[in-house]
Amino acid sequence: MAVFDKLQFDESLEESPLIEDSRISVIQIYEMHVLRGLTTQEIAGKYEALDLEAVKQAVKYCISHPDEVRRQATSPLTVEIAERQSRSQGPASA
Repeated sequence: MAVFDKLQFDESLEESPLIEDSRISVIQIYEMHVLRGLTTQEIAGKYEALDLEAVKQAVKYCISHPDEVRRQATSPLTVEIAERQSRSQGPASA
């Protein structure tokens, strides 16, 4: 089971989880990773509020929650990639 202790969840909002102590959403991180081709290390280095483990958790969260990505993504390509990655990883254990 994946641990997402670096993410903030607010059930009252219709938004994707945020990186802890920031206003950066997991969808934003995932899109930087899959659409811009940035590595998790590059993303973590780009933003002072992010550490590498938080970025990795954001990417893992999106892969294991393709429905969340479908609702929040700004690009159809992001949705397609998340669904493909989710299928290749098997059933979500979150």
